[in-house]
Amino acid sequence: MRPLFVKFAGRIIGKHAVAWYDEDPLGTVITSYFNTGDICVSDSTLRLVNYNQGKALNIDQPVEANVVRTLRERCDYILLRGSNYLHEEMDWGYFGDWLEALDLPVLCIGVGAQAAHRRDIKLPAASQRVWKAIAERAASIGVRGSFSADVLHLNGIHNVEIVGCPSIFRGLNPTLTLRHQPAGPKRVTFSVRREVGFNYALDPEGFVATQKRIIAKLAMVSDLYLSCHGEPEEKAFFYRSPQLLQQAAAKLTAEGWFDDVSGPTLRDLYERRLYYVSSPSDGDFYATQFDAAVGYRVHAILPTVALGTPGVLFAYDTRSQELAETFDLPIYTPSEFEKLTLTDAFEASRFSTFEEKFGERYAHMKSVIEANGVPTRM
Repeated sequence: MRPLFVKFAGRIIGKHAVAWYDEDPLGTVITSYFNTGDICVSDSTLRLVNYNQGKALNIDQPVEANVVRTLRERCDYILLRGSNYLHEEMDWGYFGDWLEALDLPVLCIGVGAQAAHRRDIKLPAASQRVWKAIAERAASIGVRGSFSADVLHLNGIHNVEIVGCPSIFRGLNPTLTLRHQPAGPKRVTFSVRREVGFNYALDPEGFVATQKRIIAKLAMVSDLYLSCHGEPEEKAFFYRSPQLLQQAAAKLTAEGWFDDVSGPTLRDLYERRLYYVSSPSDGDFYATQFDAAVGYRVHAILPTVALGTPGVLFAYDTRSQELAETFDLPIYTPSEFEKLTLTDAFEASRFSTFEEKFGERYAHMKSVIEANGVPTRM
């Protein structure tokens, strides 16, 4: 089976791995922001499916008849990467035209709704057209959770299956067992996320203040490391670029991230214990070195759990909440987490349902992919 890749992020290495675009010089990598979560989902999707060499489609280009003929000859189905597509501002370019012109089967797994809180989302006509065309060409659409399924149902799309996110299955291990520390976790990784808007959190200012406070408290009770996932200032610290580091420190101070209360602790962690996850394979390398993972990056937590390290989610948007619900992972509001000890927060019994049902959910993801006519590596 030969896929036609749509909305894939990064550069495909071989067949089953994705990294950032190699033509970008280091200076550009440091000073620009890019979403490593998108790369993680692309990479995880390619780990699950078994395919012959595919091609990429740029849906921002208008349909051309000669391109349609070539792609139909060289591709068997469209593989749409899962992402936060279900919201009112989504721009699909010419994808609706391409779907109708190509008329190929479509596989998409991990589709999600994007909102700060659970609500009705009425998709614009262009998005409804895209999802109607996908639904007509897919045995089922694999969605992240019940909220995303409800959004598609509200918009007239009913052949959906709740599968979660491919990133939690990237270990290709249907008998996953987490490594619990009997006395509680000691070495902890916290994924930092400073950039946030009202489509992710109801109170962005409070989101930042609470995050800083939790990091400072964790530094007092654990062997804490921070991971960064795209923000330029954090990358300047990781690469220790003298000029850019100075600029980054000044900006973080001016914006109040390095404040008078938790600022010294954060600055020390940034200088000694900050690592950068530039590609999913980086995350895999670090994941097994920790006893526990926590933080504000969903695609730092799920891939770490996929390799057996316990991870908990923070309830700050619908995405984290529905993924926790789908997989029965522990999820806390920041205020709840602050009241618990690390031992309590990561108590093995909190993960028992996740572990008991993981094999069943792994098999379900496999069956949904295969029902769409695509072989898997699962």
